[in-house]
Amino acid sequence: MKDVRIGREEKKDENHVYCKQGEETNQKIWNSISINFELIEGAQLSNSFIILMALEEKEESLSSTQISELIARKTQGKVFKVSATLKDSLEHRLKREGYVESKEIKNKSIYSITPKGKELLKGWISFLEAFD
Repeated sequence: MKDVRIGREEKKDENHVYCKQGEETNQKIWNSISINFELIEGAQLSNSFIILMALEEKEESLSSTQISELIARKTQGKVFKVSATLKDSLEHRLKREGYVESKEIKNKSIYSITPKGKELLKGWISFLEAFD
């Protein structure tokens, strides 16, 4: 497997290479989401992008409520997504397309980003960085 570096630090385990954005790039994207949210909020892609950003940021799986809280925290409260809205995007778009996977724990779904989801996010971030 060829290693690709695009301003990201690489983290390897036995079988996978995970690319994680540098904290500075990551915060820059969250700030951009906060500032430009009114321009992108109508697009279905905005929910998907924001959800994948949140899931990729955390090592562990998250519930839709935890994703909502992380988005609000990362955008300094400027973007708030109701967990039911996120759950709809998670279940009916991202999970169906293989970008996230879920597990049921105590009657609660928790979500994590898949390698396919990481590749999609990496592509979106590369596209956004081209406008930098």
